[in-house]
Amino acid sequence: MLARKNLVPLKKEFPRIRKEGKVYDSAAFGLVVAYGKGEGPQASFIVSKKIDRRSVVRHEVKRKLADAVSPLLSRLNKNVELVFLAKGKTIETSREELGREMGEVLKRARLI
Repeated sequence: MLARKNLVPLKKEFPRIRKEGKVYDSAAFGLVVAYGKGEGPQASFIVSKKIDRRSVVRHEVKRKLADAVSPLLSRLNKNVELVFLAKGKTIETSREELGREMGEVLKRARLI
């Protein structure tokens, strides 16, 4: 998982991020990009019960997404905030494939 300093506090910040951010779509996830206070690049993950009703599976999806984005965080702008919205395809997608897909989406968003 990501360090606490690299996690976006979603309960407090998600309404602002959703309102101000720009959405980028991918086959396995959606990405909302916003700019915050500059505490370092931050990311968070939303995995709905629509993905799977079992919390074990939802937490596994969060861990996959976190493992895929952690090497990319060092290359991002200091004040960027990312919120990943998991889709059903994320369950079958490997960590390596998620990492490649995240790199492509971040390039499309001109963050890398």
